[in-house]
Formats: sequence, structure tokens, C-alpha cells
Amino acid sequence: MSIIKGQLISSQRYLNMSIVNKRATRFKRFIVNVHPVVLRGVQYTILMDGHHNYAAAKLAGVDPDYRPVTKKVMKIIGGMSEREQEALFINNVTDSDYYYVETGEVVEELRLPDTSCKFQAHAGNQWIFGGAA
Repeated sequence: MSIIKGQLISSQRYLNMSIVNKRATRFKRFIVNVHPVVLRGVQYTILMDGHHNYAAAKLAGVDPDYRPVTKKVMKIIGGMSEREQEALFINNVTDSDYYYVETGEVVEELRLPDTSCKFQAHAGNQWIFGGAA
């Protein structure tokens, strides 16, 4: 059974091509951490970590080794309701709007923030707040 459910999306576009090229020639396995989630009623899988490995795998002509996110991440989001998780993922992007990894096209349905859900989660020594007051 595939860990990828729905289309693969990301909000990180930055790639250091020097890193990608080195990994493509040196690595045999390209581990990529992903997390399946429903956002605004649509099933996606978010590429959470391993963007350089993903690009290196594509460059090397092999499939990435998809893995679930770490136990630490699951502990943080596991303490939130599905609605809180949805708001967290919609509102917390890296360096771009969410886009389809295969095409680069922006996921228009996820461009606007989600202000309808108030939540807070504790991650390490920091509180993560979200939503309207």
C-alpha cells in the first residue's frame, strides 16, 4: 500500500542544486518524509522533509523512498484535532504557496489562510498558535 494519498504537494521551492547533484551521484536511497492529510476536503500528501533527496532521486531516475514523518512530528500533530491539523498545515507554509510537486503548479484552493479555527500546540519549548481570536 502506498504512503502517497492524493497528489504530492509542498510549500518549499528552494533547492541548492549543488546538494541535489552530489546526492544524485552518491546516494543509492533517497529518503523523503511525507504526511497524508485532507485539506479543504481534498486528499493530499505533503512533502514534509527531504526536498533535496526528492530532486536528487528524480535526477538519478529512481523513485524516492517515501517514509512517514518522524515520531516527534506525529506526537505534536497527534495531539490536535483533524480540524486543527488542517488549519495548521494550511497556514504554515515555507517559502511559497503550496504547489503540486510534479508540475510546480500552485494549489489555488490552498492559497488563502484558514482563520476559522483557533488552536494551540506545544512543540519543544515553543507554543504554536493559530486561527482567529
